[in-house]
Amino acid sequence: MTFPNSAIKRNIAILGECMIELSGAPFATQNQNFGGDTLNTAIYLSRLLPKISPSYVTALGVDNYSNAMIDAWQHEGIDCRFVMRENTKLPGMYAIEIDSQGERSFHYWRNDSAARYMCEHAQFSQIMAQLKAYDLIYLSGISLAILPEHGKIKLIEALANLKAAGCKIAVDSNYRPRLWNGVTHAKTWLSELYRLADIALVTADDEDLLRDEVNTPAPMIAERLHRLGVEQVVVKLGSKGAMWSQADQQGFIDGNKIKHVVDTTAAGDSFNAAYLAAWAKDLPMAACCQWGNNLAAQVIQHRGAVIPEQCTQYLTDLMSSNYDDK
Repeated sequence: MTFPNSAIKRNIAILGECMIELSGAPFATQNQNFGGDTLNTAIYLSRLLPKISPSYVTALGVDNYSNAMIDAWQHEGIDCRFVMRENTKLPGMYAIEIDSQGERSFHYWRNDSAARYMCEHAQFSQIMAQLKAYDLIYLSGISLAILPEHGKIKLIEALANLKAAGCKIAVDSNYRPRLWNGVTHAKTWLSELYRLADIALVTADDEDLLRDEVNTPAPMIAERLHRLGVEQVVVKLGSKGAMWSQADQQGFIDGNKIKHVVDTTAAGDSFNAAYLAAWAKDLPMAACCQWGNNLAAQVIQHRGAVIPEQCTQYLTDLMSSNYDDK
């Protein structure tokens, strides 16, 4: 795969929440780590394009867990200057249980996390103003869902201002029913988010769940999002691959054949990271989706949301070897 000879879009900011992660059987030996959908995307994006140093926008406490998170993110090459600190709050926490088929279930403790109140932080408006210099802002429906109602309003207003300033907005709905006050509440706010989005990276299962539908054809999902104003739509189809749609063009990219799926955690998050990395190189949507499939295929063959760096190194090397930094 070759890349166009063009300048990379360097300024990408990712907004969301990172939590303390516990994995393993309850009341047994559990591994302690950290994770969150948008943070997973930031890490994989940073690995694929080390020179891009994506900025992560969130709020944490001033405790040792928060300090350890920031140290780990900086080690991954993430720019942490927009991480807001709150003296009276802590990070959220979640636990992962994985069944014999590699599917996971989650348990959360996040109702009073620092990230939930990031839009109320004294630095929030200043940070949003600084993001006007960025090429792309990425967030998920979870980034919006965790906020109280006044926080949602502030975030949507801030994103509208960024879009008006020329920033591209990329969104993954990541619909999680427990984070919303019913399906109507979720539809209303996610529609507001989609209306601001230039790129939507959605999962077919999530869209069906949100609309109480079954096996909605991907082109119908894409058309619905286009009607809301989204320019580029990707519908992720799990093992079947992904469908891409833009203007009057669309196509399907087959999924990678994986014999043994270990853990599907962060499959979509890593797909998004690789898609955005390829987008930053001005690759066409079909190629961006193929990069997404390639990275997600590696991630699901290992346990945990963030797999060892050496497991994705060959993809990083492939991107670097084709990158003309002019």
